[in-house]
Amino acid sequence: MAIDPAKSKAVSQVVREHPGMSLVAMSPGIVVFLLVGIFANWFLAIVLGVAMVAGGYYVLTRQK
Repeated sequence: MAIDPAKSKAVSQVVREHPGMSLVAMSPGIVVFLLVGIFANWFLAIVLGVAMVAGGYYVLTRQK
């Protein structure tokens, strides 16, 4: 599976034009990562972070 170049270019343009919007979109994941790290343990937080990145990669590369 390869990342669609058109989607990749569109996402990078949105991040360049509106970095605040990108931060707001990512903030729930950041909050979950920090809460799991603080209240559970950091290893589990890292595992969940890797799972979130893998899920994002899957969403970007899936075939419709």
